[in-house]
Amino acid sequence: MRKRIHIDNTIEFLRGRVYLGAFDHTPQDTDEIVFFTVEDILFYNRFHLDFGPLHIGHLYRFAVIFHEILNDSDNSGKAVVFYSSTSTRQRANSACMLCCYMLLVQGWTPHQVLQPLAQVDPPFMPFRDAGYSNADFEISIQDVIYGIWRAKEKGLVNLNTFELETYEKFERVENGDFNVLTPDFIAFASPEEDSRHKTSTSKSQLNGPFRSVLKFFSENNVQLVVRLNSHLYNKKHFEDLGIGHVDLIFEDGSCPDMSIVHNFVGAAETIINQGGKIAVHCKAGLGRTGCLIGAHLIYTYGFTANECIGFLRFIRPGMVVGPQQHWLYLNQHTFREWKYTMRLGLEPSEVVGDLFPLVSIDEYRRQKKTRKSIKKHADHNVSDYTVDDHTITPPGSAQKRQLQTTAAVPQNSPGQPRKGQNGSNRVENIKDLKETPVENNSDDESMQVDSSQGSATRRGGPTSAEDDAVLRQLLPKNKRAVSSGTGRRSASGPGIRKVSGTVKR
Repeated sequence: MRKRIHIDNTIEFLRGRVYLGAFDHTPQDTDEIVFFTVEDILFYNRFHLDFGPLHIGHLYRFAVIFHEILNDSDNSGKAVVFYSSTSTRQRANSACMLCCYMLLVQGWTPHQVLQPLAQVDPPFMPFRDAGYSNADFEISIQDVIYGIWRAKEKGLVNLNTFELETYEKFERVENGDFNVLTPDFIAFASPEEDSRHKTSTSKSQLNGPFRSVLKFFSENNVQLVVRLNSHLYNKKHFEDLGIGHVDLIFEDGSCPDMSIVHNFVGAAETIINQGGKIAVHCKAGLGRTGCLIGAHLIYTYGFTANECIGFLRFIRPGMVVGPQQHWLYLNQHTFREWKYTMRLGLEPSEVVGDLFPLVSIDEYRRQKKTRKSIKKHADHNVSDYTVDDHTITPPGSAQKRQLQTTAAVPQNSPGQPRKGQNGSNRVENIKDLKETPVENNSDDESMQVDSSQGSATRRGGPTSAEDDAVLRQLLPKNKRAVSSGTGRRSASGPGIRKVSGTVKR
């Protein structure tokens, strides 16, 4: 076990090896300690009064620098101190960065990561939104850590597969200003085109960012674009690439109506079930976009509102602004309950491009009942069409139909003989005709149907009128039982032989 080293103004993360510090001066390395900071190379690009947390690209670069220092042979026996200035904002960003590293790279659990920061004096400053008014909603380092941990557990973030160059390229405005938030969602700023060309479907006049977006989406299985702001481009540019486009517009800075959330979550679920991705944008791709994607993350994975906001800002800084934070917080339980109280609808909605919104369980049951009724009605119509409209009953076959009914064979059962309109047979299985409940033991009086004459014949050849009369009396007499003197019942009737073994007690 490494020897514990006492260093002023530091917090010990790994005994004798890793420390977090804050200094108002530049500390100097010693024989036992090496100091480093990233304040001069990694910057948070703020929107207004926001200052963090630093995003996943910053974390990746920090991890590379940290590993180089830890693996340097000159530092093998030294304690490594990651430090910041004493600014409250810099302290918070540095502490959150080291915690994220220990969580995602070293595999620590949230409580192991957060324990060293407990009851630190002065406490770390909470993070705020990308607004310009007084902050009335804050998220802590703990919220960010638990949000990232939950995302890691659900497979939404993985530094081993993270592509830093791709991330840093497309987050820039000139390359599209978008981020892949999860394997299912992309958040991006609204593309724009000159108002003179909005009615044109030609892509030759599109600016570089718009062309970059179209190229990336077409190559990465984006199947749906959801627009939340006013029309700044012609949606045909996406539709021409086979990408669906839906408008769920609501006012900038406001919170969506629940009907919009139902439509969005249902449409997203439909696309995800098909194996596709959903790209969502408002004007900047931060506030309204964060509302709807956040609601889906809470609905799907059970994030708390604070965890969800912390994770979203770790991937795309500035997401969810002002009252939208309170909206997510107030409705987080509702979104989680939808997993058990709502279902993906069975009837497509034009509002979401013939995709399926979320509906209540009662509405889902109604739709299911309606679907069954329609299917049953369709099957019934098909049955009537086949049996009643296109079945010709041969003359004199009423008695045969009586036998089939007695045997409980449905009229439209497969294997039952039918005739087409031209009189030709279309029999699926002739042998079913022989399976009747009547016991006929006569060797010479077996029956068959002559399709051309519609009359009964013996197997030996044509029958006379007298023979036909006898044969027509055969069935009822065959079913009639006569009491014998021995107390047993035996079959009797003209021309019927009693066969041994057929007497019933």
